[in-house]
Amino acid sequence: MKKMLLIINPKSGIKKSTQIFENVKDIMSENEWELETVYTEYRGHATELATAAVGYDRIVCMGGDGTFNEVANGIMLNPVGFELGYIPAGSTNDFAHGLGLSKKITKNAKFAANQSAFPTDMGLFCANGEKTRHFSYVASFGLFTDISYSTDQKIKNIFGHLAYVFEGIRSIADLNRFRHFKMRIEFGGEAFESEFIFGAVTNSTSLGGLVKLDRKKVHVGDGKFEILLIRKPHTLAELTETLTELVNNRFRTGNIIFGHVDNIRLISQEPLKWTFDGEYAGEVRIADISVLHGALNLVRPTTVRRKPFFKKKAL
Repeated sequence: MKKMLLIINPKSGIKKSTQIFENVKDIMSENEWELETVYTEYRGHATELATAAVGYDRIVCMGGDGTFNEVANGIMLNPVGFELGYIPAGSTNDFAHGLGLSKKITKNAKFAANQSAFPTDMGLFCANGEKTRHFSYVASFGLFTDISYSTDQKIKNIFGHLAYVFEGIRSIADLNRFRHFKMRIEFGGEAFESEFIFGAVTNSTSLGGLVKLDRKKVHVGDGKFEILLIRKPHTLAELTETLTELVNNRFRTGNIIFGHVDNIRLISQEPLKWTFDGEYAGEVRIADISVLHGALNLVRPTTVRRKPFFKKKAL
């Protein structure tokens, strides 16, 4: 009988009844898995559990994108290299949305129990020349990026994704939060400097539930991540145009830079607050980000490979 470790974060997302956890465990057992279940108790616990795991065929995590990040990091540190399944149960579930997973917990539990795993890319973030952490779907800075960790957990447990929407609207309405950062960007043989209010290196179609990317332009296993940078708007008209372009996925304005990268360097004149998969990751001035092609063996739907897309004119 195959063995599974089920790691559950009982505090992620909208508060759930204990019955849903029991239903998930029943689904795993009914699908011929010898199951061991562990509930996380503190931040970083899921990484510790996955790092120390021995003797399993598959690890499945139930929680939000932050929990998934922790488990994925633990598997990357574990020499065994387990298959990983994901039952999204957070407030926004950006990565799950990008993967095309269902919104229903029990349906995802059946999927995680029965489907095959496929090589999936991971990001490696090096801060100031030193390896810091892997990330699953996004490393970002600037506008919107503090929403996930600055929004009170009790509010997220009550309102779920709406809590992010409310905070996102507030951040746009408050012009004092439009901090800009002078940076040098190096990728794809190009180097340029500008002032930015937002930047993300991502492997998902959804960022904070607020910014969406075209599914045809994103593939989680192609060895490329997507880079999205927003220059500082100088007028209200520029800001309106930029936000409109983001909402409609057109990226025709010169204030938006979009492309596909396998490595990138971002150098800021001052330390930037970064987030990895929605979790605060500290302040960094020099960030080197690279894609680890197929580093994670993930239970996920197969997706259509995107066509090459690169906005040269934006540079």
